[in-house]
Amino acid sequence: MGTLRIILALAVVCAHYGMPLSVLTSDIAVQSFFVISGFYMALVLNGKYGPGSYRLFISNRLLRLFPAYLLVLAVSLAVTSKWTEIIALDWSAAIYFVASQLMIVGQEIYFFLVVKDGTLALTLQPVGVPNLLYTFAPIPQAWTLALEIYFYLLAPFIVRRGPVVIFSLLLASLACRMGAQWAFGLSGDPWSYRVFVFELALFCAGTLGYAVYAGENSERGRSKILLMLTAALVFVCLGINKGDGVSALPSVLFLAAVIVTVPRLFELTKTIGWDRYLGELSYPIYICHFLLGWLLMPETRAASFAALALTLIASVAIHHLVERPIDRWRQRRLVNAQHAAHARDMLPAT
Repeated sequence: MGTLRIILALAVVCAHYGMPLSVLTSDIAVQSFFVISGFYMALVLNGKYGPGSYRLFISNRLLRLFPAYLLVLAVSLAVTSKWTEIIALDWSAAIYFVASQLMIVGQEIYFFLVVKDGTLALTLQPVGVPNLLYTFAPIPQAWTLALEIYFYLLAPFIVRRGPVVIFSLLLASLACRMGAQWAFGLSGDPWSYRVFVFELALFCAGTLGYAVYAGENSERGRSKILLMLTAALVFVCLGINKGDGVSALPSVLFLAAVIVTVPRLFELTKTIGWDRYLGELSYPIYICHFLLGWLLMPETRAASFAALALTLIASVAIHHLVERPIDRWRQRRLVNAQHAAHARDMLPAT
């Protein structure tokens, strides 16, 4: 699974550095990450976090995202040339922009907001519209983290449900996606992969994958059928919703394959140390690559490869110097909470 995660991260990097992969497009790589996230959140919530651990789970997930993000944000702000544009925003737009940068949440809305004379205006058809707010963002790809956080907030109420309930929620998400397209003509980028309500189906697909991996024998067969049906529905709905015609189908087929294979892939690789290590590098690669692209301006193939190499080096440094110390603290918090819960359970009833 770790190898898949780093391949997905590198697919996004290559797309942003002008070296896009033919089948694994950046949007499909992001949506594949959503599937994997759904699987892992079901795994940790069902295996590590018991009842009453909501706050601990959320805080541990935020500790996973924020240290590397804030580091890259600080450096990005130091090197960006967009300060004059940011300062030119009026007070309300500036407050929203700064708050969303610090908190991450809200950044996905940047794709629907146009900057006009320092104020923000909403647009539902942003393709080709100049001065969208996302062009001001120091870490433009961080909008995906906002969707991750929304799922973290909901995950404890979703991933412990049965496969039928999860599949029903998945169907509702796909219905919202297709309903918005057929009723209002809202399809293609950014509607096809930047709206949480629509992307919730992919997180749920990963959660169904966990049900296949860990479910009881009596339930696993049903989960497998629902997972296969999910892959087919996602293929059809996203093939229509992406608005790219037949050219989008190979990449959407890759996403469908990820949905089906994640449970088996995790089972085959869960004890492989080097594979896990590669997976741990995927987030720092993803979060820092735009910064390195700014610094090197990879307009030629040689500069693109240089930026890619520098991204890998910086990612290893971020992982070892920032993420690992924080992760040890996260794990201690979890172990202490588990010991406290066990001690409470051992108290005699009164």
